[in-house]
Amino acid sequence: MTRVLLIHCRKIPHYRIPIYSYLFEYLKGVNCEFLVASDGVQDENPHPIDFKYFPVSLTVLRIVRLILRERVDVIIMFVDMRHLYLFPTYIIAKLFLGRKMIYWGQGRDLLDAKAKIKNLAYATEQLMCNAIILYADHLKKYVPKCFHKKVFVANNTLYLTYPGLKTVTKKHVLAKYGVRTQKNIICMGRMQIRKRLDHLVEAFALMNRSDTGLILVGPDQDDVLTKIEGENIYKLGPIYGNERFDLLSSSDVYCLPGAVGLSIIDAFHCGLPFVTESGDESAEIMYLKDGVNGFIVQRGDIEGLAYKLKLLLDDDNLRLQFSDAAKKEIAENGNISSFAAGFKDALRYVTEQIV
Repeated sequence: MTRVLLIHCRKIPHYRIPIYSYLFEYLKGVNCEFLVASDGVQDENPHPIDFKYFPVSLTVLRIVRLILRERVDVIIMFVDMRHLYLFPTYIIAKLFLGRKMIYWGQGRDLLDAKAKIKNLAYATEQLMCNAIILYADHLKKYVPKCFHKKVFVANNTLYLTYPGLKTVTKKHVLAKYGVRTQKNIICMGRMQIRKRLDHLVEAFALMNRSDTGLILVGPDQDDVLTKIEGENIYKLGPIYGNERFDLLSSSDVYCLPGAVGLSIIDAFHCGLPFVTESGDESAEIMYLKDGVNGFIVQRGDIEGLAYKLKLLLDDDNLRLQFSDAAKKEIAENGNISSFAAGFKDALRYVTEQIV
């Protein structure tokens, strides 16, 4: 059996735990044992850790000891450039120990994609590794063409098992949080400046509708909600577990003007059309098909943002059409088995032993 070690820098966030548990079981079927080492797990993790896990303060020496002790054959590096153990681990594990190395990530720092020195470092890592697993196919542009033969894609996604509203109605869910409006726009996740929530609030005010609410859910780590007030604006704070999916399923449209990330998967899984602005690049934007399951307006176009939101709220047939397309997109292109298949293909490539 091929022993595969994933080095996950920093603490593992909650949403990754079910993904790694799925990979552990999936890769058993292709004769791989999946191991994970990280600096710990995010506090208050609600998920069982159903994979072989090694909590360790990551350093070159500790990683090398783990590789030798656990007889690791392949190392998957999920490590930011800021971590000084990155390249020494490559040198020792690949050149001195003869292990296969796989890079997993976006191919670049998408928030700083034009940084020359950092990009040179990414190109160096891509040269040193035996295979590359990217978050999305469109990110291949950040990998030199000479390396494309060793590129594999595992569309960045979540492992979601939420079955939809079963025992309660949308009205009941909304009432639980004091939401009294008939139709509702929701934005859920960490409240950060880069998400341009001020644009969403401006668009909501421009709509000037007494029947429509704006629901903001998540921790306010950048203190962006302090100055946001207004009629029918509901600031609910963090909500976790199936309760957040119940609230998504009880809303009508999801709007996140900036920094689209994994939240689009939650939204689409619950059948919410997604409205955003152009100007930011992310792996997950691949799921958004403008005019099919959501809308993309020009960055800073507050009137355009308001218009698209009103269009989806007022046209029930269009909203239902977009909702069906959103669920289909995630079912076909964001499912966890396709994600895991990207890892399987990369492992097959580097080992030539997996069938």
